[in-house]
Amino acid sequence: MHRLFAVFALAGLLATAPVAQVQAQQAPDPAQGPLPMSQFLQQAGYSLSPAEASYLDADQQVQLQWVMPLIDMFGLAGPDAGLPDADTQAKIVADLQQVLALDPNAAPQAPPSLESLRTLAVEQRQALRRAASAWLNALQAGDPDWRTSGTDDFVAAQQSLAAWNQEMFSRYPPPEQPPDQPPS
Repeated sequence: MHRLFAVFALAGLLATAPVAQVQAQQAPDPAQGPLPMSQFLQQAGYSLSPAEASYLDADQQVQLQWVMPLIDMFGLAGPDAGLPDADTQAKIVADLQQVLALDPNAAPQAPPSLESLRTLAVEQRQALRRAASAWLNALQAGDPDWRTSGTDDFVAAQQSLAAWNQEMFSRYPPPEQPPDQPPS
């Protein structure tokens, strides 16, 4: 289960920011936040309509609202089983309540060409909300195995994220890299 927490944190980050740098671009400044998805895709040579660019960037911001408190929660929960100390638990509860206050259906409207991405994003957020609710209920009930609550919903969220990533890769395939040339 602890690996699952780490995988989710990493997957959440990967879903909110482009995972590879466009060749010949400088590394981004982390203080500036993630590169807007539309900018990343345009730098990679893809053409986007204004509606597609607007949707991708707005949805990226919504995704950040969902994953940042969860990443913080996973970091606070740490690798050790059992209940956290009172101060840590209060912070985890606040993170989970922040997620529960979000509306998974409040995703920006997508142009018809990207509606399937919106559907998958909403599915993922609905599952994340159910998982966060299960974690919060178990944590507040004093269940030392609170991290295992909501596992099915957490897995469902990961499956929606994987389908979202697959849709993005099929729509915007990564550029092919030439094979490494052996030294001469």
